[in-house]
Amino acid sequence: MSREQGHSTYKKTDESIYSAENEVETPIKFSALDILRILGGLVLLYSVCCKFFSGKWFFLVSRSTSVIPDDLLSIPEYWLQRNATPITFTFDELSQYNGESDSERILLSIKGHIFDVTRGSRFYGKWGAYKKFTGTDCSKLFSYPQWDMSVLGKKCSSDLSDCTATELARVDSWLQFFRKKYPEIGYLRRSEPNRY
Repeated sequence: MSREQGHSTYKKTDESIYSAENEVETPIKFSALDILRILGGLVLLYSVCCKFFSGKWFFLVSRSTSVIPDDLLSIPEYWLQRNATPITFTFDELSQYNGESDSERILLSIKGHIFDVTRGSRFYGKWGAYKKFTGTDCSKLFSYPQWDMSVLGKKCSSDLSDCTATELARVDSWLQFFRKKYPEIGYLRRSEPNRY
């Protein structure tokens, strides 16, 4: 075998194997199956997000969200069995219903009116965004504008003595909100410190 036969020779060329000039654009086509896969993926993503944020696999917005059935505003059986309503609480007794203690109930007070917000536990429960407002009276914090996030860093207080008329109107509007959404089960005792 000669030296020339044993080694293959490569010829250098200026032609490239891949050339942008030779590229042909192929149109992208979606079949019905591809569209169904995309829609299925979107539904799956939506359901996972709903489960994460609301605790339910699907969250549908009702057109009549402002109407709360009367049975949801009635005093829960838990309180009817414990005592005659309305129930009076001390601050210490109220603090036992903050969503972290042994009690299964979650209470919130505004202007001395106590509401059972257990139904909204995803907001007021142990990991809820509004956990700070439970088991105490944070009336002063309800006097701030609704989207004022600095409220979450302020200390709870029931003292409204230095509030302006606008701030008191905000507190009253929150009181009306809670009256429409959650059952009012009792009051804070007037002998407590930091009263209104």
